[in-house]
Amino acid sequence: MKEELIRIENGRFQHESGSYRFDISIAQGECVGVYVDEHLSSGTAYLGIFYGTSVMKSGKAFCRGSRVRPAEIGRWICQNCMVMGKHRFASKELTAKDYVIALGKTMSREQLREADRRISSPESQSIREQMGIRFGWEEKLTALSLLDYYKLALYKAWFAGSRLIVLDRVTEILRQRDLEAFMDCVQLLLGQGSAVFLLDLDEGFMYRYAGRVDVIKNRKLCYHLYPEEYDERLYEILGWERRSGVPERENTADRQAGAEVLRVTDLLFPSMAPLSFAVRGGEIAFLRDENYNTASRILDCFLGDTDWISGSFRLCGREYSRTEMLRKIGTEIGIQIKMPDRKDGVLFDDLTALDNLCLGLIPKAGKHVIRRPLVDSILDAASEWFEREELLRPIRTWSMPQRLQLSYLKWYLMNPRLLICLFPFAGQEPLHHEMIIQMLVNCARRGMAVWIISSGIDAICEKTENTEFVTRLRYLNG
Repeated sequence: MKEELIRIENGRFQHESGSYRFDISIAQGECVGVYVDEHLSSGTAYLGIFYGTSVMKSGKAFCRGSRVRPAEIGRWICQNCMVMGKHRFASKELTAKDYVIALGKTMSREQLREADRRISSPESQSIREQMGIRFGWEEKLTALSLLDYYKLALYKAWFAGSRLIVLDRVTEILRQRDLEAFMDCVQLLLGQGSAVFLLDLDEGFMYRYAGRVDVIKNRKLCYHLYPEEYDERLYEILGWERRSGVPERENTADRQAGAEVLRVTDLLFPSMAPLSFAVRGGEIAFLRDENYNTASRILDCFLGDTDWISGSFRLCGREYSRTEMLRKIGTEIGIQIKMPDRKDGVLFDDLTALDNLCLGLIPKAGKHVIRRPLVDSILDAASEWFEREELLRPIRTWSMPQRLQLSYLKWYLMNPRLLICLFPFAGQEPLHHEMIIQMLVNCARRGMAVWIISSGIDAICEKTENTEFVTRLRYLNG
């Protein structure tokens, strides 16, 4: 586990433009994005923490795992943090070497000699080469291109031993091809243990480079967003409109293009022939199982304690052991059985429908979440399927078809990469087959790979008028 650098819990900060509440946490080698609803107010106040203009009034502060007073964490930030923003230092006299060594520091002659020796050391030369810094130390600052200037600023952070680097809206400064070269240098420093905050309004940029995105709304930190898990879901739940293009996370783009999500190769369970097949995003793949043998083995593996004997299980290109796979249940992998209520189902009988939905969706937004706005958004989304009054009643008062539809709606909103449906039509009234078919299609439309394990469904396919279901359906065996 990487060493935590700073953590602030329930921090109330006073800035000249008002009072703000921020939770902050970052560890060595971690890159955290910060997305604000209003950069001139919330963004300025957040940056003020690292500039020293936002004062912490209350809350808990930790530095490298130890509880400290607000003044102590302020001193640590002052000594170990560098902020890189849109304002370039534009001295006509200073050279690159002056900028790295002397700017903003009072140094003795001995310190200057030591800095001069270090800047010419093999270690320094190696960092310069890895960053692609090819200009000489006597080059004037004003003669440097934007990319070279910001590379030099990163080198200065390394040279000064800065543990934390804050990048403010670099997407508004650098061209795309320069941005990629710049972020290669950032990755170099992350690999050496520095930590980076990215403040930006380009979600795609942060999704590509940040391991977590902290979302600030209404002067508060509202959500911790993990891009690999959420993709576009947070924006859909909140009803936000994108300010920029589609996120550039590789898996998100692949998912939308219908790329392979699941690949099973020679997966062997006791008393079964090996399974080998692949399912792509947006596809409804059907595996015939006349005697429930395959479904029971899969159920024991995913929800019980039975491991497969041999073979491989790959999700989005990565091979998982059973232990690793179990951690993905409920987030990347959904399990839908014919009876949706617990124990092995996805719904709690004594909770309201809204609470059942919130149980799956709210934990994704992080530990310190402002619950009310998100609950209202989930209620609005679910109201497209059910009456609002019904959503506020315990689901034990609902009919079985309603509970079944709600269970599919929960997966639809959670949007796992793989949805496994075990005998979805068994025991259901023919009248409700069309509802199940439509919910499966809705899930596939969102890019999920839908894997159905069931007995023959030929008669259901012949009767349905949902041509999209038939078009998306693919048989994995005879």
